[in-house]
Amino acid sequence: MSTTRRAFMVFGASTLALGLAGCLAGAPPVTFDLSSASLAPMRRRSSRVVVITMPKTVQTYDTQRVVVRDLGNVLSYLPDAQLSDTLPRLVQTRLLQTFEASNFPNIGRPDDQLRVDVTLATELQAFEIDASNGNLATVTINAKLVDERRGMIFASKSFSATQPAAISPAAAAIGGLDGALGQVMGDILQWTAATA
Repeated sequence: MSTTRRAFMVFGASTLALGLAGCLAGAPPVTFDLSSASLAPMRRRSSRVVVITMPKTVQTYDTQRVVVRDLGNVLSYLPDAQLSDTLPRLVQTRLLQTFEASNFPNIGRPDDQLRVDVTLATELQAFEIDASNGNLATVTINAKLVDERRGMIFASKSFSATQPAAISPAAAAIGGLDGALGQVMGDILQWTAATA
């Protein structure tokens, strides 16, 4: 086999491989953000310093991808869409912004080096499009208020909200989840203001 023919075959194989890789890679996913909730300024029952920790969650939700739950509890991810940050980090930021927008005094994160009185600890239990139940955007967050001085949980409550959504287009799915999350964050804010 001639050198020229061998070079041509190598070049052709390389071109084919690159072309297939390009087809398989496809377009990059569209990135979506989530909103903080907008509530009127509210009064607190105390002036204790509250910090909001990063939510705990299972590995399924600890990602930038959006979960879709099908019949039989089969889980997949919304194709061609991702969040602007991993879900726990994004929820912590938007929850803090929700508190700040309502003029909630003495609120921060653990790394703000505050003298902490109360920790608002949360767990993301659901953040998904439930395709098995009519394409409902479902958000469930369990919240606990921890008295750091006494080392005990003094209040705990689960908050949940659903909104109609669709899997396609992706913007409709994210819009439903954003609305449900906003409702849950508003409820957590009001509960914390009345309890902490």
